[in-house]
Amino acid sequence: MATATLATVVDDLTATVDYLRVTIAAEPADGWLGCDRLVADAAHLAAVVAETKAARGTDRDDVATSLFVQGYVFRIATVAIGSWVMADAGIDVDPATTAIALGRGRPNAVCLSPATTMVPSAGLDTLHSALIDRHLATMVDTAHAACRVGAALLWGNVAASCAAAFSAFAGSPSLVARRGEVAARAEAFFAAARPEVRDAGVVVRVGDRFAWERRSCCLWYRTDSGFMCEDCSLRPAAEHEARDATMATETAS
Repeated sequence: MATATLATVVDDLTATVDYLRVTIAAEPADGWLGCDRLVADAAHLAAVVAETKAARGTDRDDVATSLFVQGYVFRIATVAIGSWVMADAGIDVDPATTAIALGRGRPNAVCLSPATTMVPSAGLDTLHSALIDRHLATMVDTAHAACRVGAALLWGNVAASCAAAFSAFAGSPSLVARRGEVAARAEAFFAAARPEVRDAGVVVRVGDRFAWERRSCCLWYRTDSGFMCEDCSLRPAAEHEARDATMATETAS
């Protein structure tokens, strides 16, 4: 990408991963929730999460909060991590210039203000500062204050969703030739991360493929669906080994 402007990077993100919904708007329409209030106001966050419980199939505050944070992190991380992967540039996901929308009880879209700043040549320090230290760490603190859900579990959600953001780009058909590079970037991201993120799991690398293996559970299995994430710490070791063997076979083929 010759010139990494906010508009060109956002266009590239949504073209590369077609299910991402990222828009730029001067005034977000009704239904958008400002990230600045979500990450700083525990009562507001609790009220928003309460409205998602039925759609997520739970009546438990801790389960709903955990799943909300996990979905929130993924949407914000795909913007910050995606811009680093796609353009070596940084979209500053400052809560003051970022909003999200909900769909089916979960965060499913991001709106960036035209005032959102870009860092033309962003490195890992810039990425971690903007994404983790100045945004997601505050969300973890506020979610932990909003209900009785463990901080370590929430940090596990942060790490798992950042890994999922890398996987979204590694799995794009248009980035097949760069899959190994994206995996290497994921390894570098976690190696340089603050302890709460770095120690929340491990990158399992097989050739040009990778998977994330988390050390905590997001509680999704406690919803009506009983769903258990592929990287869940509650899965038997044999299932993780089978996944790794599948990756190895796909890498070799």
